[in-house]
This record gives sequence, C-alpha cells and structure tokens, in this order.
Amino acid sequence: MPAFDSVTAAPLQSTDNATTEQASIQFPPVTRDHILNCSYDAWFPKYRTSCLKSRIIKLSPEFVDYLREDGITLADEAEDDEDDWEPSIPTGVFKAPQPEPGQDQGEADSDSDDEDRDQQTPAKLPPNRRFPELHQKIKDEIKQLGGEVVPKLNWSSPKDATWIMLDKNTMRCTTPDDVYLLLKSSSFISHDLEHAFDGCATASQQQQTTQDSSAASSTSKLGFQPVLVLRPYFKPQPSLEFRCFVKQRNLVAISQRDLKNYDFLDSLRPAIIARVRELFNKVLRFTFPDDSFVFDVYIPEGDDDDDDETDCRLSRARLIDINPWAPRTDSLLFDWEELLDLRVPRPVLGTSGGEVGGGAPGLDTPSETDETTDDDEDEDDFEPELRLVSKDDPIESNFLSSQYSAHKLPKEVVDASAAGEGGMREFAQQWNQMMGARNGGS
Repeated sequence: MPAFDSVTAAPLQSTDNATTEQASIQFPPVTRDHILNCSYDAWFPKYRTSCLKSRIIKLSPEFVDYLREDGITLADEAEDDEDDWEPSIPTGVFKAPQPEPGQDQGEADSDSDDEDRDQQTPAKLPPNRRFPELHQKIKDEIKQLGGEVVPKLNWSSPKDATWIMLDKNTMRCTTPDDVYLLLKSSSFISHDLEHAFDGCATASQQQQTTQDSSAASSTSKLGFQPVLVLRPYFKPQPSLEFRCFVKQRNLVAISQRDLKNYDFLDSLRPAIIARVRELFNKVLRFTFPDDSFVFDVYIPEGDDDDDDETDCRLSRARLIDINPWAPRTDSLLFDWEELLDLRVPRPVLGTSGGEVGGGAPGLDTPSETDETTDDDEDEDDFEPELRLVSKDDPIESNFLSSQYSAHKLPKEVVDASAAGEGGMREFAQQWNQMMGARNGGS
C-alpha cells in the first residue's frame, strides 16, 4: 500500500498557486520523446483493442496553416441529398470572403465570378476547395463512424470550445464544418500546435539526430506529424472517468476526474481499483515506452456477459488517453509533490515492451522465468490509492463554475477590441449576422 504521508486529502490547488508551486517541484527531466510517446497516433495502434474505436487522419501543412489563421472560414458546399442528418451549424455560416466593395451583386453572382473565386489566394478559399481531399476524407470518416464524432489532435481535445456549438457542452460533430469550428476555437488545440514541447529537456546529439530525421519525414515544420483523431460520439457517465498515475511501472494512484461527489462510487472502490489494475497489468505495464506516465480510463457499467470475479457492476476499463509524467498533466485530487516523493518497489529490469501488440494479455508478470522473487511479492501487495470527492468536500464547491470558462473569449474578440471602437462595431455586426443565420434568419 503506498504511503501518502504528506497529504491525507490533498486539496486541489488553484491554477495560479499550482503553477507557482510546481515550478519549485523537482520533476525528472521531460524529453521530447516523452511527449511524442503520448501522442495518440503513437500508442493507439498498439492498444487498439482496449480503446474506443478511432480513425486517425494525417494532417497536411495547408490544414495546419488553416487552423493557425485568424478568422473562421467554413465550407461553401451543399450537403449531399442522400444525407439524412442535419449539420450542427448551418453550412457556410462563416462565409468565404464576399465581393469587394463597389462590386454589385449581379457581378458577384455571374458566371465570371467562378473564375474570380478560383484565383483567390489559398488562405481565402473555403476548406472544401483549399484541401478538398482532406475535407472529403473527414466527411467520409464521419459517415463511417455513424454520423456523429468527437475530434481531437495528437494530445488534446477541444473541450474548451464547446460553448460555440449549438449542441452546448458537447463536442458532437456531424459535419467537417463542426470539426473545423471546434478546432479553430480551442486554446487547447493551439497549444498542441504551438507549444507541444515547452519545458522539455535538451535532447542529446543522438536523440536530436533522430528527431531531425523524424521531423524531416513529417509534412510539417512542427517536429511531429499532426493528426486528427475522430471517435464515435457517445455520452459517457462523467462519474466513471478516472485518471491513473504510474511511477516506475507501478500503478500508484487513481483519481476521480469529474470533481463532483457521487455517493454510489464509494461502494465501487474495490471494483474500480480491480478494473484499472486489470487494464494496467495486462496491457500497459510492460509495453508503454516510459516507466512513469499517466493514463485516463472510462469504466462503463457492467454487462451480463462479465462472469469473472470482478464486481459485475462495472465492465472492463477502456483506455481513453495517455499523458506524460510532467507538470503539464493535471494531478487532480493528488498533489504532484506527494506523487514524486512516493517510494515504490525497485523498477523491473528488461521490461520495455514496445514491440508487443495491442491489448496483448498475459503480461502481468515481470520476470521471463517462473521464479517468484521478494520484489515480485512486494509488487503484488502494492495497492494504488483511489481518491474520490466526498460529500461536502470543499473541492467540489471550487468547481461549480463553468469548466474552461477562462478559455471562452474568442481571439476575434480580443483582436477587435485592440482595433478600437470601429473594430468592435464591425465584429458585433458580423456576430449578429452569424447568430441570425443560426436561428434561421429570424
């Protein structure tokens, strides 16, 4: 059983305090490889059978440039007649640039206008004409996944941008335009593109050579291959999402992710720990490249088919995400200092299992022989601590405000305010036009 002596019920720090205190905590060096190992396309193929169904689409430099640009231009194509679903936002709400001042509408609607639009610079073209193959690929994958998907990039989901969707507080996308709107409105996505390797230790010359080679083979100058991940949309129970901490290949801590009190979780403690350990020991422990990392799971309610000894009220855990053992990863109900100070059994040697296939069972023993050592027995007795939000816990009251509210000011608003009164007036007019289009022109 791990001894968390420093904090009995670690209070969740405010963002400002957490940033200040973590700056003084001595983390092991975080390298670019640690970050790249946590990229969705790096680990999903290996653990596919333990994950949600996903489609990974490589992104072109043109698409990355589009995400980085100011303003939001969406597709100007009409939906296919055979589609039996409607887009979450009206196609073309944010139109491609309109005719220049002084050009009458008749000219804009004439046949010659097609030629004029074809001569637009790529940055002004709508997505379906700027990167048509990628646009169609996204459209096809959405259809293949049932018509409703949730997007993310290599590391982050645009959770902070759900406010801009008509289906509030969800990342449900039914068209490529929905995907574009979420990605372009998200600060988390911008961080993936602009600051993926912030705080990383300087790589050795050999590592740098490898990275340069990898970057050269990439289609971008980011130092990694950006990808779009699409997963089928469903409504999970937030109460059954957990963050799990691995130190030197030992599962040491499990935290509730949704920081609200759920009375029924307390009776499920043994089952939660058992399901997480099952996934960790059989799938992750000796196959993930790094000795220390953080992973997120979702444990759905149990199926009648579950006939093992684990509490049948919970089904097997699904791997949702993997994060680096680093300050950038939220430690939730734990404190990073206590996790770093925690003493764990001696690391198992010779257990780097990067070549093992996804979801491979039978990897729950560290030795290549059948001998049992004292260290093995200690590891069997090492019980991770599960922390849940208790009733009347002050942590819960700290999170009654809207999540990610700090990210809900669009960049266009900031830019408009910097432009003075005229900029704000123009932005207000554009916003009113957009909202009128969303409401059917009412």
